[in-house]
Amino acid sequence: MTIEKSFKESIVINLNKPPDITSHQAGRKVQRILGASKAGHAGTLDPLAEGVLLVCLNDATRITEYLSLLEKEYIAHLQLGIVTDTLDITGSIIKEENPSGITEDRIIRVLGQFKGELMQVPPMFSAIKLKGVPLYKLARKGITVQREERRVFIGMMELLSFSPPEFIVRVRCSKGTYIRSLARDIGEALGVGAVVKRLKRTAIGHFKVEDSVSCEEIGKGRFTFLTMNEALGHLNELTLNDDQFRLAGHGTAFFAKIEIPVGELVRLKSPAGDFFAIGKLNDGGLVKIEKVFSH
Repeated sequence: MTIEKSFKESIVINLNKPPDITSHQAGRKVQRILGASKAGHAGTLDPLAEGVLLVCLNDATRITEYLSLLEKEYIAHLQLGIVTDTLDITGSIIKEENPSGITEDRIIRVLGQFKGELMQVPPMFSAIKLKGVPLYKLARKGITVQREERRVFIGMMELLSFSPPEFIVRVRCSKGTYIRSLARDIGEALGVGAVVKRLKRTAIGHFKVEDSVSCEEIGKGRFTFLTMNEALGHLNELTLNDDQFRLAGHGTAFFAKIEIPVGELVRLKSPAGDFFAIGKLNDGGLVKIEKVFSH
């Protein structure tokens, strides 16, 4: 696939984001390399973090919200004995403890407390907005404000290795989970504090890090991508008849027989089999239109 062809299309690229740049900077870099008119990303990574970042180009920027809903997987390196203002190794140390008494068995027991549904306080150094102002801008001024707890889900927490004062965990979690907050809470449970030293996202849903590409590879034209339909492959699909297609194309709801739970999103395809819209199933088989793309 040549760059000349790819940048005109609405596609999703599984980018292997390097550390030390923001997700926005990574997306803009891909946009510049390919000459795309628009770029967005699904699932923001901290500047410290590396790994899977879904960069959406052109009209695919309109599906970032659906990709962000997917489960995430991370490998996190945590350092015991310190607490920082950013909750990672890049921040200023605000507390230190001696972690020498922490054993592998104790870590395993504590990690077990963080599986399932949790309430989590987001970090001050985050992009969450308060009255339109990102919290990190307030944090840089030394301002701390109350943050509402968020309900998150930890599907898996596995200890991969322990080399005091550091240990490595693999985490699978829901949208909205902050690994830095998780490190803070694990450190508090252990009684010695902990911060993220290194973080790699290894998956977003069906997008795996082993299938990702670097900016350098994109620049050389050596990369693969997914169409919007392929990227949304985790959603059920429904091929419409002519009447349904006509209604959906104008954003009008229609009735259909589809065996999925009420409230589920569904990819809508034209009678010819082309993806053109996203709908949501309501009671009684009524499919309401979420978004219509060019068709």
